[in-house]
Amino acid sequence: MSTRSSHASVGKPPASGVPSDDALTRNETMSVSGIEESGGPSPDRSASKEYAVVLYVTLDSLTQSDTIPILDITTSATIGRVRLIDCDQYLEHDTLVVHEFFDFPIPNHPYAALSYVWRGNAVDESTVGPRFSVAGAEDGDPVGIHALKHACVAALRLGVKYLWLDRLCIMQTSKDDKRWQITQMFRIYKESAASIVFPGGIQRLVSLDEPTTWINRGWTLQEALAPPRVDVVYAWPHGSGMYHGVFRGDIRELVPGQSAITPLRELLALNGFRSTMFFPSSTGTPTSFRTTIFGLPTDTSVRPVVPDQTTEVVIFMLKNALAFGGETFDERAPAIWRSALFRASSRPVDMVFSIMGVFGVSLDPRGFDADDRLGATVALMRAILAREGGRASWLSLAPYLPPHPRLSTFPVFPKTSVDGRVELALGLTTVGGESKRRAAILDTRRITMPMGSMDEAGYLRISRKAVRIHALPLAFPVPGEGHHDHLESSQTADPPLCCLAFRAIDGTGWRFYGLPEDDVQHPPSSDSVPKDNWKTLAVLVGWHNEFSLEGQWMGPRFLNAMLVREHAPEMFHVESYFELSHKLEGWVNTWEEMDLRIGGPGDPRHASKPHEIQ
Repeated sequence: MSTRSSHASVGKPPASGVPSDDALTRNETMSVSGIEESGGPSPDRSASKEYAVVLYVTLDSLTQSDTIPILDITTSATIGRVRLIDCDQYLEHDTLVVHEFFDFPIPNHPYAALSYVWRGNAVDESTVGPRFSVAGAEDGDPVGIHALKHACVAALRLGVKYLWLDRLCIMQTSKDDKRWQITQMFRIYKESAASIVFPGGIQRLVSLDEPTTWINRGWTLQEALAPPRVDVVYAWPHGSGMYHGVFRGDIRELVPGQSAITPLRELLALNGFRSTMFFPSSTGTPTSFRTTIFGLPTDTSVRPVVPDQTTEVVIFMLKNALAFGGETFDERAPAIWRSALFRASSRPVDMVFSIMGVFGVSLDPRGFDADDRLGATVALMRAILAREGGRASWLSLAPYLPPHPRLSTFPVFPKTSVDGRVELALGLTTVGGESKRRAAILDTRRITMPMGSMDEAGYLRISRKAVRIHALPLAFPVPGEGHHDHLESSQTADPPLCCLAFRAIDGTGWRFYGLPEDDVQHPPSSDSVPKDNWKTLAVLVGWHNEFSLEGQWMGPRFLNAMLVREHAPEMFHVESYFELSHKLEGWVNTWEEMDLRIGGPGDPRHASKPHEIQ
């Protein structure tokens, strides 16, 4: 089929309920406007007291054109409502019907929500089959009619007759409807019976050994976290059966000889292993397969390797963010922040909108420019802390990255793009002559993240255990390798003063006790505070677990502390982090509880060019 597009008219459902054949055949140059009526397009409320039919078009009419039809529900839909595709009509009557519901949630009409990437894997134009596009969303892939059939079969298999597809169920030409839908997005997925993942996009199915960018996209994180269950649909010709390798599980056939469905968590576990054996339930020959649908294994021989972005670590982060077992939300929250940090979107601000619902927050999209990721991040943090039980779970989110120059409790933002690329314009830390960076994640099972508040300038007010520290001369010897300089003795609350020299992650050396007066550092002057009273502190955050490039725990666990420096009276900013031996836990517990104000040192409200601070 040609990739050219044309607008076409959508017919009104006939009174008999039999699909009309003239839906798109009369005049392909007419704009699609939902349902045609003599007095102009409007929702057909006679269909139900709960919904109106805003789109009704036969699949035959969508396939008769040599161009890609463009559908538009703008003139028949009402801003600020949820719309669903009727899968019974799609599969049984070859008719694409969209219902617009007057109320939300919709308790009497369970539905599944589709999760996919806006621009997916490439297609072969000679074999992809018929597709349609949506007005206002022409920059995304067209919707494959056959792919949508697989999605509807999956929905019915999961026990629901409706499907939510943002491409078609949002008025893409209406800014007001799109803004409303963004504020409701988390709720739409949370209220769904399941999320159905099409990793390679909505044009076609991809096979298990075909890499995709689904796990790297910003919006797909909440689409995996919000629903009660998440299943992946993929091309599969081998039928139902059992797989056995490092893990054991079942593959359920969806459309015979064409597709299968498997829980997301199971495929995440399989991704990257060299080979898994499949044993069909019926007569058939066992076959081996490999799963790389969420990305190819990282080639560690190619340098440099950015640990935060390896396929294994990205998968590891998502698995820790998912609800599984008895973890509380507070325990999973650091992994959610970390998983979101290295995802991509065409609009930087969407990196905040795509996770705000996960934290129980709804921001007004009209308050932020498309590039204002920083302003939206501050607004999200403030809203989280203002909620009952809200905690600063982003602290020490990525201790191996430099702090943001205007929001130092958060790391610098990677540069992202719509094609899923995430770039960090950073050098790697040199340790022992070799450039390397480790990756870590905060483990909050034993130390609770702090509550507090944040002002409009992004300064976090918290109470935390802290101790004053003092800079060592560059030539001062700090024992140990790299920044892992720990006291190798039994746990004690009163360690010997001679051994309290530590190196921060940024390579600077610090003494925690016994500083001579003339060693005090001298930061910039202040009219109100004498130079020798400016403070630098180590502030306890929690436990850190390091992991390898392969996404495996490296051990042991470390006590993580922020290195914060005072730059104005009682105003601190984060400069780096410490990783202290677990043997020092007793001593760390003796640190003084301090009320702190940490942020800046720049002011996020004074950023003249938001794109420069992304």
